[in-house]
Amino acid sequence: MPRTAAILTSHPPTIPGGVEHVVRELVKGLELRGYEVLVLHRDNAAPRWLRHPEGHLAKVFGDFLLSWYLGRKLRESGARDLVAVITNGAFGWYIPGLNRNSCSRVHIYHGTYRAQAEAIRPFISWKGYLKLKWWDSMVLERACGAGKQVVCNSDQTRDEVRCYFGHEGVTTWLPLDTSHFRPLDQSGCRRSLALSEHEPVGLFVGSAHPMKGFPMIQKLMESLCNVRWLLCLRGTMPTGLPGNAKVNLFQDTPYDLLPTLYGAANFLVMPSLYEPFGYVAAESLACGTPVITTPTGASRLLLSRPPLDSLVVPSPSGLEQFLAAIRRVIEDPESFRQLVIQSVRPQIQMVMAPENWWPHFLTVAGL
Repeated sequence: MPRTAAILTSHPPTIPGGVEHVVRELVKGLELRGYEVLVLHRDNAAPRWLRHPEGHLAKVFGDFLLSWYLGRKLRESGARDLVAVITNGAFGWYIPGLNRNSCSRVHIYHGTYRAQAEAIRPFISWKGYLKLKWWDSMVLERACGAGKQVVCNSDQTRDEVRCYFGHEGVTTWLPLDTSHFRPLDQSGCRRSLALSEHEPVGLFVGSAHPMKGFPMIQKLMESLCNVRWLLCLRGTMPTGLPGNAKVNLFQDTPYDLLPTLYGAANFLVMPSLYEPFGYVAAESLACGTPVITTPTGASRLLLSRPPLDSLVVPSPSGLEQFLAAIRRVIEDPESFRQLVIQSVRPQIQMVMAPENWWPHFLTVAGL
C-alpha cells in the first residue's frame, strides 16, 4: 500500500509564488519516491467565505480559522498509512489525531512575518505592523512550529526562528532544478528575445511590491540610460513603464522562459527589503548570471567570498552602491559570468540539486 504524505498550505500550488513553487517541488519529489501526496489548501478545504475573506475580523482571524479547517479536512480525508504531515508559514497549528510514533510532523519556515514587519514598516499602517509582528508571527507562526521537526529554507530563517520563537531548526535550503536553470549561450538567448548582442542588459524578476524593492529598480533605470532592462513582473503591473524604449516587460513569465531571460542578461538586480532565501538569486546564479542584491539567505550562502561579495549591497536604499556594483559587472561581464559558473554553480548543485537536496530533506523529515 502506498504511503501518504499530506501538505497543508495556504494557496493552491498552481498559482505563482515562492511558497507555491516549493510545494510543487515537494509534490513532484515525493511522488517520484513512491508517496501519495495530499495537498490541502483554502480552495479545497475551507468554506467559500474563507477563501477570500472580507471584513476586518475575517482578515484578522482568517489564517487562524484556515488552519483549523485544514486540520479538520485532513482528519476527514481518511488517508491511510499517513507517514508525514508537512506544514508551512502560519498554517498547521491544528493537526488532530496523529500517532506521533508513526507519522512525522514537519513545519517549514520560509522566513518570519516578524522580520518582514520590521523591514516593510514604512509601507504599512501601525495596525498592520502590529498584526503582522504579533498576531501573524508571534502567535500563529510560533504555534505552527511547536512540537514539530522544524525545517528552514536558509540559515537566516533558522536564526530568526530560534531568536523569535525559541524553536531549533535545521537548514535544508530549497530544491532547484539545475538541469533547467543552467548556463545557455548568451547570443542565442538574446536573438530569441530580439535583443541586441552589444548593449548591456539588466534583469529584474519579482513583483512591484515594495518589499521586493521595485522603487529601487525604477531609480536604477533612470540612472542607467544605456542599459536595456528586462522586467519580469508577477501580478499587477506598475504605471509609467509602458512606452519606455529601453524596457521589455514580461508579465507572469512562464517557467520555461526564465532560463532564456537569465541567459540573456549581464546581471540581475534583487533589491529586496526582506528576503529570507531568494529563489530568483539562486536561479540566476545557476544560469551563470551575476546577482546584485541586498543581504539575503541565498546571497549569504552563495556570494560570501570576494570578489562576488562586492555585489552584495548592505542597504536596500543604497542607490550609489547598486550603481557601482552594476558598473563593475558591465565593465567586464564575461569575467563575472565565468566566475559565477566556475565557483557558484557547483555550490548550488551540491546544496540544491534534487539528487543532493532530497536525501538530506528526507533524513531531516524522518521519511
